[in-house]
Amino acid sequence: MWDSSSDSDRVALIDALNVMDPALGRALDPITELAAFTFDVPIALISIVDADSQRFISRVGLAVEGTDRHASICSWAIGSAQVMQVADLREDPRYAQNPLVVGPEQVRFYAGAPLLTRSGLALGTLCLMGRAPRVLSPLEVQQLQTLARVVMAQMELKMSMGRREQVTGLPNRQQFQADLDLLARRAGDGHFTAVLLDVLDAHSANDAGQALGMKPVEALLRQSSLRVQSVLQDQAQVYHVGVSRFAFFLVDQDRTQVEALLDRLRERMRRPLMAGSVPMLPQFHAGACHFKAVAADTNDLIRKCLVAMQHAVQTDACLCWYSDERDARLRRRYRLASDAARGLAQHQFSLVYQPRFSLHDGMPVAAEALLRWVHPMLGPVSPGEFIPVLERTALMPALSRWVVDHALAQLALWQHALPGFGMSLNLSPRDFDDPGLWEMLSTRLQAHGLPASLLEVEITEGEWLQGHPGAVPQLRAMATAGIRIAIDDFGSGYSNFGYLSEVPISLIKIDRSLVTGLARSRTSRLKVEAIIKLARQLGYRTVAEGVESDAELSLLRLWGCDEAQGYLLARPMTADAATLLVDACRAGSPGEDTA
Repeated sequence: MWDSSSDSDRVALIDALNVMDPALGRALDPITELAAFTFDVPIALISIVDADSQRFISRVGLAVEGTDRHASICSWAIGSAQVMQVADLREDPRYAQNPLVVGPEQVRFYAGAPLLTRSGLALGTLCLMGRAPRVLSPLEVQQLQTLARVVMAQMELKMSMGRREQVTGLPNRQQFQADLDLLARRAGDGHFTAVLLDVLDAHSANDAGQALGMKPVEALLRQSSLRVQSVLQDQAQVYHVGVSRFAFFLVDQDRTQVEALLDRLRERMRRPLMAGSVPMLPQFHAGACHFKAVAADTNDLIRKCLVAMQHAVQTDACLCWYSDERDARLRRRYRLASDAARGLAQHQFSLVYQPRFSLHDGMPVAAEALLRWVHPMLGPVSPGEFIPVLERTALMPALSRWVVDHALAQLALWQHALPGFGMSLNLSPRDFDDPGLWEMLSTRLQAHGLPASLLEVEITEGEWLQGHPGAVPQLRAMATAGIRIAIDDFGSGYSNFGYLSEVPISLIKIDRSLVTGLARSRTSRLKVEAIIKLARQLGYRTVAEGVESDAELSLLRLWGCDEAQGYLLARPMTADAATLLVDACRAGSPGEDTA
């Protein structure tokens, strides 16, 4: 009957290729009808034999759609590479009691040609059945085999639709996943490594497409695919899984072997390619991941390779291996992004306030509103972690409005208890995507009966101002109304006094990375002293962040820094604690350091 050693592979292939799709059967119906007509038989079938049954995906002259596998005559035919004939089923003890023989159909004659894949696996048969004994001539046997090959070709064509990338002709991401699924169903014990490769810089490809059209870019991709295939040759099937991304998997190669292969591939790929008449230098970023041939690994493999490859892109490395720790950090960021809206609705966010002190008289002059998030499962989450995540989501404007509402409400309360005590708010670059930002701020100030001069808006320094043309007009409108504009984290990165002339800045906050440890670092002392002196000459007030020692405070006073903020003076605290602290300072008694 069938070869049990290859049967699991065959059944897995049937599942992976989705040959039971009714659309495939409809496409094969004309061939089945042609077979019935050509051989003058009442019944012609295309039968697919899986683990437990046979299904007639296309049929002529038979009402039933399938039978139990053990009652299947085709189950015997798929074990043969040739046409199997039974002249009289009643005379053969294997089939004499078959339901199609003894039942209403009264079938006597059978001939079945196996439907063989290129790898030699039989998915089923193209079979003929008659109600009288018969033997096919050698010519008829040849014709039946020819029709079976036509059926198989049509099946492969139909199944490959949507599984090929048109530009390169390579199997695409859907086929890559289907082949991984097939690999998992075979339950092999081998050791596998998947590789995801990006060969073209997106910005360069976009520029080339705009200048030359898409045909030269497509030619680049075809050349790249040929290079990848030439290096891999018989080692792996190459898949085109993204615009400029290729994938493949290797069998039983250790880390050293994989890296050696990718070194050869990188050397081959980094040679210039021609886009029209312009030579372009391809990039080479690869992500690799070991996996086992089990569904738990293969179902998530593309994502893991993408995690590794993206890290290679971000670090400009040729190759990065998948890391559980890096993946966990990415998943945590995604969870924060997806849970934030619920957190806002369920009051998981709150504000704390860190006072800021004048270095001339030691009095607290304002407090910075700082956002906090206590996640029900993850616990307290640092703003340094969740703010960058939320800035990339559509929730950030709503969260910023929430901060504005709650902070201004608290500022209004302070004006009764602490007249003249100010507040600073942090606004992100994303907030300035909203053209109504200033209008919203102005409306909320009026609603709380607050003068604009009590509010300070902090923005991070950087090139983002050039990418947000609407930011500067809104900042100017705020400054005109009396809101003070502060540059936060100055000195931490893109520090340039030149661009400050375009923005109505009144205050510079020197980043804690320069201030903390100031007394021990000559370089930091030179930088901070220079920033303070130049800022004063340009008419800006200065605030030092992250003050943690008396020595730092003394140096800042010596250089003429206007204000300071840090754990030495006061930690972030609740609104009530801040009220008590400011009250005590104004009354002339030292306030307690409140955590």
